[in-house]
Amino acid sequence: MRVYLVGELPDTQKTAILEILAEENIVAEFVASNWPQEGILISVTREATLELTQQSQEFYNWDLLFSVLGPNDTKGQIATKLEARIAVLKSVEGLSFVSLKGESHISIRVKNLAQSARFYSWLYGVKPKEWTHRYVTILNSRANLNLVLLVADDKTLHQDTLYHLGLGVEDKQTVVDFYYSACSNNFVIEKPPRTTWRGTPLHELWLKDPDGTLIEIYARLSPDEVAQMPDDKEPVFLV
Repeated sequence: MRVYLVGELPDTQKTAILEILAEENIVAEFVASNWPQEGILISVTREATLELTQQSQEFYNWDLLFSVLGPNDTKGQIATKLEARIAVLKSVEGLSFVSLKGESHISIRVKNLAQSARFYSWLYGVKPKEWTHRYVTILNSRANLNLVLLVADDKTLHQDTLYHLGLGVEDKQTVVDFYYSACSNNFVIEKPPRTTWRGTPLHELWLKDPDGTLIEIYARLSPDEVAQMPDDKEPVFLV
């Protein structure tokens, strides 16, 4: 396998990356973002991610690893996290796909059908399409979503397998609007709205549904907002 890496990193990190990839039988080289040759492109910096996105290039985004490393972090800090990324790369390259056009269907067991119907109707902005004494169906055509809430049947519900459900929204103000609306409806706020910089930069709000499942409402930052990142990368609360 051959890959092309895009992004400016310290020479020590570049050397470490190339050595680790070589150990995994991957031939790699660093190239400019406008590299014309076809192949597997991988972004290793946020600047490269922005450039490749603007060019409508297809690429894998690994910039989250390197954006949190200091200039002197080399193979000892990179190896484990990079090897996990390589494993995923090898697992998906060469797959054949079926063209997908349709809705996403999710079914969740809940303890109280009415309380959960109220919460998820609010979350997705649409009233249930149908319901019985055992389930509620919520359809949102804009999100291609078919959500079914199903009674628990005395089963123990766990919140550790499903980490959270996420809802992407347009912008920061929408995240804040969801917060005030959640407060007015007496929904549980896990974390108030804030802008986070570590990992994927997001405006985010965390809630809990009536059974304790985490819900993330988030908006991705615009390039201008990303440029305002503070040096300490500490979260900025929005309310």
